[in-house]
Amino acid sequence: MSQLPEDLRRAVIIEVYRQAAELDWNGMTGPQRTSHYNRWLDDPKIGGELSRYLHRDKIRYWLKDVPMKEYARARSGIGTLADLVSIRLPSPDQICKQVMGEDWSAVESSIREKPLRCRIVSGEHQRLMIWGPPKSLRDLVWAGINAVVEATEPRPILVIGTPQGQELDPGEKRRHLLLGGVADLEVRHTVLRIWRVEPASS
Repeated sequence: MSQLPEDLRRAVIIEVYRQAAELDWNGMTGPQRTSHYNRWLDDPKIGGELSRYLHRDKIRYWLKDVPMKEYARARSGIGTLADLVSIRLPSPDQICKQVMGEDWSAVESSIREKPLRCRIVSGEHQRLMIWGPPKSLRDLVWAGINAVVEATEPRPILVIGTPQGQELDPGEKRRHLLLGGVADLEVRHTVLRIWRVEPASS
């Protein structure tokens, strides 16, 4: 799929990310996402442009494997597509400071995904911050348990982040804390400020 011209590739990804932000992609169900992939295939600015270089059956694969595979990371300012989003979430360092305090910093070279995680430090103190939305709690807990078992990372802390305007029910927060407690994992909640940015078109 390297035959896509770079300017077209970037323009299509910008449009995909713009629509994904408007749709609240992370809050959509699997069937809703499937339905929207179909719409993107028929969208002149997306499928229409890609069809000049890719067969229709390859376009859906490209959309899933290139822009949407990177979408969560890009919104957090991570990865090669980060400059193409129109809605930005706090960076790992910003989340770290928001949750732990200004004297803590994220170690950028330690950032990993599935789920998003990185080492955070304050002087001689280190933790492994694992973060994501409420619906990814199971993945966060599992990653935390594995980090404890493998003992190759500092003690984990799980951060459940919800975008502004999507307040969690107190009962749901309590359930998260209890589930984390069963696994002996610290869980913290935070609200993620979102802001609009201008994608870099070239």
